[in-house]
Amino acid sequence: MLKIQFLDRRQPAFWLVDPRLTIGRDKSNGLVINDEGVSVFHAELQQEDGKLYLRDAGSVNGTFLNDQPVSQRIEVNVGDVIRLHLVELQIIDPTKAPPEGAPQIKRDLGAKQVPVWQVKAMTGVISGRMFPIEGTKVVGRDPHCDIVVGGAHVSRRHAEFSIRSGQLWLKDLGSSNGSFINGKRHEEIQLKNGDEVRLDAMTFKVVGPTEPVAVEDNFEEEAERTQFRPVAGAGKAAPAPAAQSRNPSPLPQHAAPKPSAPVSAPEPRPAPQANHAAPSAPATPASASKSNVGMIVTVVLIVVGVLMALFLL
Repeated sequence: MLKIQFLDRRQPAFWLVDPRLTIGRDKSNGLVINDEGVSVFHAELQQEDGKLYLRDAGSVNGTFLNDQPVSQRIEVNVGDVIRLHLVELQIIDPTKAPPEGAPQIKRDLGAKQVPVWQVKAMTGVISGRMFPIEGTKVVGRDPHCDIVVGGAHVSRRHAEFSIRSGQLWLKDLGSSNGSFINGKRHEEIQLKNGDEVRLDAMTFKVVGPTEPVAVEDNFEEEAERTQFRPVAGAGKAAPAPAAQSRNPSPLPQHAAPKPSAPVSAPEPRPAPQANHAAPSAPATPASASKSNVGMIVTVVLIVVGVLMALFLL
């Protein structure tokens, strides 16, 4: 399957899936290019019987295939470059090696890093047209001007646009009615992106260059990389400490009760005797009997003492 790729990588490459792909600024197009020089419906690619064809859709600035204007439907091959005004697209086959013309295209891309200034006609019969400024462009009524405009009050050679050190300048050529930038008259001025240039009734809008985009040597773009999305709930594993708290560890073996002699009395033993009494062998019946007698005597003495105290009171 073929793809169409922007040479300046301004947008990800686009798979040519459908038999018909419209290209232009309008959002209803299959491939939308937001560029002032691209018409609303600029061009169309058609796939028929395994072949790819290009057709201009009545654009203002024209459609070009390998720098040749397209006036009727023409076949397109892998490696061909389609140009819509200043936007260049290339047909590529990701399964094959880059075409032989790729190195030359890369050198051309290097030249495109130079800023490109344009002016867009906002009024008159040329309204909507984009004029790239390279070197010097003279504007006026004279047919020999680079940008010919109508209007009785526009001078024959009214003004000129020029590039100086990568910046766009406007110079009035002694016109009768002057040149105005953002409503103020100027003889010569450096222009900025978005400025409005008015020559009598003719108005132009300055379109500054876009930021250059570095081009990689290979034909793999970042949009090709697979993106892994986390599975819902995958990152919510039950914490180990909580699980351990719900499963108490078994009692140690030494905590299990040891066999001992039966005790008839329910009273607790004195703490010192309980802590240190750890016989290595079971108590004999004689020792158990002596212990019981001693406890009984102690209890009797306590009871007698309590009774005597009550009697004395």
